[in-house]
Amino acid sequence: MIGRSEFYIKWLLYGAATFLMLLLQGFLLQYLRIFGVMPFLYPALAAVLSMYEGAFGGTVYSLVLGVLCDLTLPGPIPCFYTLVFPLAGMLAGGLARRVLSSGFLSALATSSAAFVLTGLFHGLIFALSSRPAWRSVFSVCGRELAASIPLVLPVFFLFRVVWRKCLDDPVRRG
Repeated sequence: MIGRSEFYIKWLLYGAATFLMLLLQGFLLQYLRIFGVMPFLYPALAAVLSMYEGAFGGTVYSLVLGVLCDLTLPGPIPCFYTLVFPLAGMLAGGLARRVLSSGFLSALATSSAAFVLTGLFHGLIFALSSRPAWRSVFSVCGRELAASIPLVLPVFFLFRVVWRKCLDDPVRRG
């Protein structure tokens, strides 16, 4: 069990790491077009942190990330990312704890699942608004996943550094 100050330091470091990734998204990635879409870091942030912190910590982090994303980016409906990212965080945290290990392949799998979940929700919104756009939604989701999946590597390593730095048991640091 970690103490209160270590808990705050850990989440402050996660916040700083997230801020670095948000700067990367805001100052560089939003101006790039790969396969006709912008690389999008937010689902990978939610998934990778949830992989390390589990379903509860990842869901809370993803909720805050979703609120931040909704405040700064246009979405198909108000609070779209606030609804989707906690589900992605819960899914990623559960997968990583029960099915996958906390390695890079797990980060790729959980990030891919977060992108697909976000794409499915986009498609559901379009279907409910009577706009038959499933094919284009899946096309955009696939291209966005292909453009963004290489960015899981720096997210993975950055969050792994924080996670290892803040482990409460020196034996588990190995």
